[in-house]
Amino acid sequence: MLKSPFEVTILIEDHPCEVMGVISSTGLKATVDNVKLGDNTTDHIVLFEKEVQKDDLIKLKSHSIKVLKFNDSKVWVKTKGCSVCKILYSSNVIVEKIKVIKERTLLYTLLVPNTIAFKEFLANLTSQRIKFTVLSIYEISSNDLTDRQMEILKLAYKMGYFDDDRRVTLTELAKQLGISTPTLEEIMRRALRKVVKYYLDKVG
Repeated sequence: MLKSPFEVTILIEDHPCEVMGVISSTGLKATVDNVKLGDNTTDHIVLFEKEVQKDDLIKLKSHSIKVLKFNDSKVWVKTKGCSVCKILYSSNVIVEKIKVIKERTLLYTLLVPNTIAFKEFLANLTSQRIKFTVLSIYEISSNDLTDRQMEILKLAYKMGYFDDDRRVTLTELAKQLGISTPTLEEIMRRALRKVVKYYLDKVG
């Protein structure tokens, strides 16, 4: 039984999300960089590997509450929450990354605090007859930064968050990342704690 937080990679097939079905049916490869889960809606920041065409945007809009194009390959999509999103919202897990593999097949990378939370999450998927396969479980040591934590720290450093005159605020940084300020604050708190521990362990 894993005692420390761990990262899980899980494949979900026959995914009920209509928007994800549209994305995969267009033949475009994409990852979901950020997800904001709610009671009845889900916000996705979708990164496509190539430019999104006008026809593809029209298809997305027909299955979404809101579609906002940031640039040629980055789109904000707001949808009604599907059964998987509702399970993620009610479960004690954090969505780190989502990748569209093929039509209605998505690869999730999740951060899970403990084994109990993981078992409850899988039980909820099973109760809703969601077809899933757990591909990997990776225990996160106290010194390991997740990809997401590393990405955020690099961006914060680049934008001047750690400068003496602090060229960007936490709220501005959160907007840049497409997440809420409290969420960013928690991610950075955990990441910086790992960085400090690593340094203290190294220098003795």
